[in-house]
Amino acid sequence: MQNRGITLAIAAVVATIVACSSTTDPVSKIVTFKTTMNGAGEVPANATTGAGTFIATLDTSTNVFTYDVAFSGLTSSASAGHIHGPAAATASSGTTINFVSLAGATFSVGATSGTGHGVATLSAANQITATINGDSLKKLLFAGLTYVNIHTSTNPGGEIRGQITKQ
Repeated sequence: MQNRGITLAIAAVVATIVACSSTTDPVSKIVTFKTTMNGAGEVPANATTGAGTFIATLDTSTNVFTYDVAFSGLTSSASAGHIHGPAAATASSGTTINFVSLAGATFSVGATSGTGHGVATLSAANQITATINGDSLKKLLFAGLTYVNIHTSTNPGGEIRGQITKQ
């Protein structure tokens, strides 16, 4: 009988621990994505000495995607910057997030060196482009099928590019 009492007491403690750890608030999980950009990454490659970095985080519980981009040494002033997808490293595709026109975002248009910052919600309800919603973009990011590039007047198709990878 004493063993049954201990077993019941242990079961009660385990049930209490499980109940206390099961909250209604989701646990935040932050995933980081990065790339470096250069002319060799463009399709087709170019000989620019420009370079850049892109780093983003995605909170998988809230779907908030926050990115920062920096670039320098471009042959002419930046005219645009984008995340593109779906595309492997040797392919090109349409724009998913336009750094210049994303609501609330910043991007250094008209400069050979600059930065950009933005926030987007990557959920099925958020239509990013006519064909890609936030959930689709999130899946492309995890699959490694997105890239960042910076466009200039010298290289209107893109001067520097890097494939985004999950860290």
